[in-house]
Formats: sequence, C-alpha cells, structure tokens
Amino acid sequence: MIHSPVVLFMIQAHWPHTTRILSFVFLYAMLLCMSCVICAQDGRGVDVFLHPNKFYHKFFPHLKIKKPDTDSLYIKSYPEYLTIGTHLIAPTINLDLHSRSTTANASDATSNFRTNIGNILAFSASYRFVTAGFAVVVSSNPKDKQDYASTSYRTATIKYNGAAYYLQFKYIRTHGYTDVNERNSDSLKHYTQREDILVKEFQFEGMYNFGWKKYSYYAPIDYTQRQLKTRVGLLLKGGVYYNQLSADSNLLTMKQRAFFDDFTDIRTIRTTSFKLAPGIGANLVIFRKFYLSAALFTPYNLYLYNYYTHDAELVHKGTSIALVLDGNISLGYQSERFYAGLRYQADSKSVSFNTVAMNTLFSYFGLDVGYRFIAPKLVQKVYKETMPPGM
Repeated sequence: MIHSPVVLFMIQAHWPHTTRILSFVFLYAMLLCMSCVICAQDGRGVDVFLHPNKFYHKFFPHLKIKKPDTDSLYIKSYPEYLTIGTHLIAPTINLDLHSRSTTANASDATSNFRTNIGNILAFSASYRFVTAGFAVVVSSNPKDKQDYASTSYRTATIKYNGAAYYLQFKYIRTHGYTDVNERNSDSLKHYTQREDILVKEFQFEGMYNFGWKKYSYYAPIDYTQRQLKTRVGLLLKGGVYYNQLSADSNLLTMKQRAFFDDFTDIRTIRTTSFKLAPGIGANLVIFRKFYLSAALFTPYNLYLYNYYTHDAELVHKGTSIALVLDGNISLGYQSERFYAGLRYQADSKSVSFNTVAMNTLFSYFGLDVGYRFIAPKLVQKVYKETMPPGM
C-alpha cells in the first residue's frame, strides 16, 4: 500500500532586466516527460501509454492508493476542492566568508556577500494530490540595492508529500553577488560587485511526522490541510546536500588576502553535508479559524569540504561539524474556503573550515492568500482519467 501523495513541481527564476516572467511546469507535463520513453502495447495492439487506466493495469496491477487515516477531529482535508493561492515573498540571501587567522583586524576583512533580489509574486493551484505554480518578479532592483551586481536566482523542486512524511529534491542556483563590506573594495566604489560568483546547491531531504494523525505539518505551509484543534508534534528531518561556491577569479579581493591564511588563489569551495535533525512543531488554534504555528529543527551537520584553485587543483580537503538552524513561524486564518497567512521561514548554516568560516542565510517573509471551491467537472474528469486508481 502507498499512502496518498502530494507531488509538487515548481520552477522559480529571477532574471533581472528581462521580462521577469518565471516559467511554470505542471505536474502532468512532468509525468508525461518522465514516461514518454515507455512504449508498450496490450494484447490487442493498443498503446497503453495513451490510456492511463490500461497502463496502470498492465504495469502496476496491484497498485492501490491508501487514503490517509488522519483523525478528522484534529485535521480537515479538502480532496474535492480546487485551491487557488497567491503568495507575496520577500527573500533574503546572505553569504559571509570569515577569516580564522590570528592576524590583527582579520575580522574586518570578512566578505559580506548580498544579492539584489526583490519581491516575488507567486501563484499556485492545488487539486487533491497535485500542486503546480509559477511566479513573477515584482521588484528586481530595490532602491537600496542600486549599487549591487545583478543577481539571477533559479530553483526547481520536486516533492512527494505523504500523510506521515515527505521526500524532496531541490536545485538552487544563485549567480551574482555584491560584497557590501566597504573595507574590501579595491576601487573607489563602496561595494565590490562580484557578478562572477556562482552558488549551486543540490538537496535531497525527507521529514517524518511522528504525530501525523493529529498534527498537520502541511496546514500552515501549503494549506492542503487545516488544523482544527491545537496540537504539538515531534518531527525528524534528514538529508544529503551538495553545495559549490565558485568564481572566475579569486574569491577574495587584494585587500583581503593579507588577512586570510592558506587561502591563496582559491576559486572554488565544494561541500557535501549530511543532516539528521530532530525537531518539534506546534499548531495553536484560536477561535477555531485562527492559528499560530511554528516548527524548529536544530541539528549539527557533518560537512566534507574541498578547496580548489583556478586550474581545478585540489589544495585542501577536510571535515567539519556545523550548526544549522531551520525553522518557520506563521500566523493566519483558515475557513472552509478562504485562507490568509503571514509566514517567516529561515535556514541558517554556520560551518568552520581549516582557515575560513562560512555563514549562509536563506530566509523570507511571505503573505499567502487563497480560496477553495469545488473543482470544475473537467478538472475532475481529467484527473480521474490520468492519475493512478484511488488517487
């Protein structure tokens, strides 16, 4: 048996000085692309791929989707509703490189890399176990960041949401940073624009909710469920993460290099980290329709790291233990059809290498507004004829 899944495939991107329209890919297209290599026929010569019910019967004759056995006194689900949501997101992406040298005033040479990413307006649509969305950049170059280098930000996510757990693969690419520490500038400009700096990250993580029958981790996040009574739940998150920080030239300016030991001509830092994070989450329900929600994970990650020079020569490798804080808090309103909420989410990492330390922060403030209504018959028909039996 397979617990009922919720699959999310969303691509968000940020291209300054363009039309600023972000691509969106619906789950149906993803499934078709993944399955297009299959070419099979039944005994009568009918292409089963063109007939999903025959495809499932031929290749997965015993596949059955089990309905989540949640406690209806604590959690409300909306399988018959189509949910439309609008999300205003104000992200923050920070990356700091600190010297661990004992040289006087070494702390003043810290690189404080920032981006010029502005607000993002996203839209989503959910029906039963499928969610799709797209986003549009509202402000790409805020007035307080006009001296910053142009930043492009792209992310793609594939997520499986079960009743008790989720599995997620995520790709993040951020290109173009600005060092706002004026002491590091080699020119007359206050800031050092580093359009050549690129950060790529691949994440594979999962989370298990020990109290999934009565505590909904998803309710304040994607609104596919609604918490009816106050509840606390124990959580466990684990994952593997690959990160690469690289540049076309030295990661440090000429002024900085005297304060960093054994970091000459380093242009790439690659890390692979492993996480096993216990956590706790709580949904406080007020007057049945208002809620205050929070979740916090406080793990120590194991890091494997490598330094490379301009010719991809490995000059150092090692291991480290890093403190990672991952949490969110939200306040909002949910009724049978309408919902709205304010949310803050943050993921902070602090890791020390042999001669440098790196701190990163990804956070955002979000405003969510959405409405649920009975799905049109066409949506119901297409979904029923496309998805596995029982889903």
